[in-house]
Amino acid sequence: MALAMRSRYCGCAGVEAFETSLKLARKWAYNVKRVPLNEARHVFAQGNFHGRTLSAISCSSDPTSYRAFGPFMPGFVTVPYNDLDALEVSLLNHRVVLFEFE
Repeated sequence: MALAMRSRYCGCAGVEAFETSLKLARKWAYNVKRVPLNEARHVFAQGNFHGRTLSAISCSSDPTSYRAFGPFMPGFVTVPYNDLDALEVSLLNHRVVLFEFE
């Protein structure tokens, strides 16, 4: 069975890939899922490291990464790593557009 590819993105890895995943999730959420504009929510597992950009440190649970760099990206929520109950509760919010962990 062939899968139809409606879009694609070619780019770099690392923090650029992370930032692009946020943008693609938001675009999908506003255009397909019909999340109200500027109300998308992203859920991240605590203990992550995605890089040093403001978006990346906005989802960090490490004070040495984010201290004195605010304000941070709105709509970012962290849940304890491997806590499926906390993840399930966070995913009940219709505005959640992405769960990212590493």
